[in-house]
Amino acid sequence: MKQEQFEQEIRSKYGDNVELRTSEVRAAGDDTLVIEGYAANFEQTTDLGYFREKIARGAFDDVLEDDVRLLLNHDGAPMARTTNGTLELSVDESGLRYRAALADTQDGRDLYKLIKRGDISQSSFAFTIAEQSWNEDRTERTIVKVGRLMDVSPVTYPAYPTTTVSARNMALSAQEAKAAPAPVEEPTTTATQPTQEAKPEKPEVRNLVPSNMNTMNLNDLKGQRSAHYEEFVAIGQKADTEGRVLTEAEQERCDKLDGLIANLDVKIKHKEREQAMVARSISNSAPGTSEQREVERVHGKFSLSRAIAQISNGRNLEGAEAEWAQEAAKEARSQGLQLAGQIAIPSIALRALGDADEHSATTGSGTGFIPTTVPAAIEALRAPSVIEQLGTTVINNAIGTLQFPRVATKATGTGEGEADANAASGLLLDDVTMTPERVSAKSTYTKQLILQGGADVDRLIAGDLAAAMNAYVDARAFAVILADTDVDDQTTAGATNTDMTATLAVAMEAAVLAAGGNLAGARYVMSPQAYKLAKNVAQVSSVSALYDLGSNTFNGYAATATPYLVNAAGPLGQMVFGNFAQGLILAYFGGLDLLVDPYSAAGNAQVTLHVNRFFDVAIRQPGAFSICTDIEAA
Repeated sequence: MKQEQFEQEIRSKYGDNVELRTSEVRAAGDDTLVIEGYAANFEQTTDLGYFREKIARGAFDDVLEDDVRLLLNHDGAPMARTTNGTLELSVDESGLRYRAALADTQDGRDLYKLIKRGDISQSSFAFTIAEQSWNEDRTERTIVKVGRLMDVSPVTYPAYPTTTVSARNMALSAQEAKAAPAPVEEPTTTATQPTQEAKPEKPEVRNLVPSNMNTMNLNDLKGQRSAHYEEFVAIGQKADTEGRVLTEAEQERCDKLDGLIANLDVKIKHKEREQAMVARSISNSAPGTSEQREVERVHGKFSLSRAIAQISNGRNLEGAEAEWAQEAAKEARSQGLQLAGQIAIPSIALRALGDADEHSATTGSGTGFIPTTVPAAIEALRAPSVIEQLGTTVINNAIGTLQFPRVATKATGTGEGEADANAASGLLLDDVTMTPERVSAKSTYTKQLILQGGADVDRLIAGDLAAAMNAYVDARAFAVILADTDVDDQTTAGATNTDMTATLAVAMEAAVLAAGGNLAGARYVMSPQAYKLAKNVAQVSSVSALYDLGSNTFNGYAATATPYLVNAAGPLGQMVFGNFAQGLILAYFGGLDLLVDPYSAAGNAQVTLHVNRFFDVAIRQPGAFSICTDIEAA
């Protein structure tokens, strides 16, 4: 059976968030149907391909009473089970120990014979993770707590080579089995005897992490390369220590590792160039057709209220909710961020699926966010902020610190004589740097509302949290524009304020034009007071309103009023004119991170939901804007 088929069958049995770890087994040579050994060893590091992993002491303390089966290759009818006493689990200093009296069936007898002969010499356990930790460079994971233990199974390939299982005498009591040291094989089965001194052959990985390196991020690739390199060096050091040359098998393994490392070097170089391109880019392309189909497939199954209910009731996420959480966590790791919540939605699920013209069914929804065919929970969480609707350049899934080279002073040419020296162009360069900043919001909902669930509830919850976050992002963006000293400022110096007249509008437009801004894409944004003043002003020369209600334009340019561009003290109106696509950059680092707190308001039968996202906003070109911060009636 192919690895992909095997993994898919295990997922369909236990859910998308299940993981497998395999380990070595041994046969003892007696004729009973009792087997026992270690399913997992504590503090033993193993290479899982993407990263290394070890199991912390105490990881299994909460799952010893789980309903666990003993299966063959995680499949078929159980041959022992904890609930009927035929499978016993215990923990000692070494790890998770199990003892099973196999069913006296043809399958049970066949399995016992295969273990006794050494044809099957590995064990595996299927589980979910409740708590984990990573080292600093995210190349090694420690499983701190197992969430659920599904089964222990004799299998073909090991991942944890130090664990054991052996056929034992039926007369051995459960108490003796728990107290006994690690099983030792009889001399008649020396072909399958591993010792603590002998380093076993590197096992084949059998877990549910995809093996396609094309889906790995840069940290994954580097972690795998490091693991291969360490194994390559260890083989040579072992031979040197023993004063011998490499065996044929060792040489063959080293040749394979050398090829794998060379292949990873190529992929790492490509990923680094890819990330450099992302950092230099100022916009994201639309996703490919296959990617879009996959996103829509998961969207169709995703339910925010169902995810909240699962976490509130102490259960792990399943299905589409688990799939998005895993993808978001992987995405966050690649960006050096750590998610705090149990529910997460990756940026790929929030990415724009095309421009407004492609989504005519979503008229009025703005450019660059998910169409109405996507379930309401995802759509509402990605409802665009005001500055996005203004055309601000948006970078989704930004990685690390972004640094854009920028022309601070434009180059100018001069006319010179045929033999004259060239004059300096005056070109000056600086850069724009963007780093993640966290925006958060929280709301409390009744448990009854969460249990009711459905698209309407999803829309309510998502819209509430999205509005809170977008309000902060908008206010932060306008504050950045108003605070930039290189932006043209039409504010009147001294004690006199600026009158709301056509003269002010023309001055702001002229300033942007003089700086090289593109007026074709420019628009006005007004605080509530500026909006009020603008609609009360008339151009005397033409006897027409400065603010045209029919076309919603101010002095001929599209106008937007928002409370997130606040009134100045007085109150005085504030106004921004400019081309937001040229002048502003908004970057989102990863997707949405949601933390469910079912305890703080439990006495009121309520659940508190916290949502976090990382972003930054920066001035791309100050010359694209003109501002006025002290507008009053003429």
